[in-house]
Amino acid sequence: MNWQTTTANLFARLTIKQMMRRDVSVDAMRRAIDALERFFPRRPADCEVGRDHPLPDCEAEWVRPRAAPGDRVVLHFPGGAYVVRFPNFERALVGRICHAAHARCRLVFYRLAPEHPFPAGHDDGVAAYRQLLDLGVAPDRIVLSGLSAGGGLALGVLLAIRDRRWPLPACVIAMSPLTDLTDTHQSSSRVTNARRDAVLSLEHGQELRNMYVGGNAELYGHPYVSPVFGDYGGTPPVLFQVGSTEVMLDDSRHAADRIRATGGSAEVEVWKGMPHGWQGLPFIPDSGLAIERIADFIRTHAP
Repeated sequence: MNWQTTTANLFARLTIKQMMRRDVSVDAMRRAIDALERFFPRRPADCEVGRDHPLPDCEAEWVRPRAAPGDRVVLHFPGGAYVVRFPNFERALVGRICHAAHARCRLVFYRLAPEHPFPAGHDDGVAAYRQLLDLGVAPDRIVLSGLSAGGGLALGVLLAIRDRRWPLPACVIAMSPLTDLTDTHQSSSRVTNARRDAVLSLEHGQELRNMYVGGNAELYGHPYVSPVFGDYGGTPPVLFQVGSTEVMLDDSRHAADRIRATGGSAEVEVWKGMPHGWQGLPFIPDSGLAIERIADFIRTHAP
């Protein structure tokens, strides 16, 4: 492991993971994240950020490379356990993806729990896709993308699009997605990687899950909430990227198995020792490699 990755892991252990272990309020978590966000620029390099085409119930932005981006659109859903968000981090991440894939990004800041439990954020994602179609974007030029909880949301939105019989996107990028809120796999990576994961702690996972479903535990197994239980017949290809030491490693593996078992296509890349969200950390060498792999996948399925 290189020194950049080692440094990132240590920093994450001392900040984000410690915060997640403490019994703090959502407001306190959001304030702490606002402080961490100062490490990332408000505008990604060589990109314009626009707020044209507002959505009715949530905020959304366009992130457009200043160089000609082409006609591909990456519809991206941020991470944050459905209760917090890292807007500067996410802008920087999608800016790099768009530069590499010659695309522009629609970054959707869907509504968060506990103020807006499921299906609010999910509905925002579906509405954002519908808006792109109504704006005349060809579905085979749209790529669904998401990190962490946003990756799970992207898969849930994909299922909803298919269920509505709308035209399907070209492909899906799922970076360390949260795909299983039932958390029934007691011998899974959620246990075996609990100490190895440098970023995430699931000690308060039950509380966060309850917030997202508004206290209705019956929703945990809904495919739009836990897309590991979805039927992926007729859906486009999905690329999973996940670190080998992440607690949610098996969320990617099990979701990919489910996709293949129900008729879809999925690739899983397990990156040795990479921390959760490493794709958005440009000083880590493997971040650039992961971005290039994402861009290759996008160019292959939305040529």
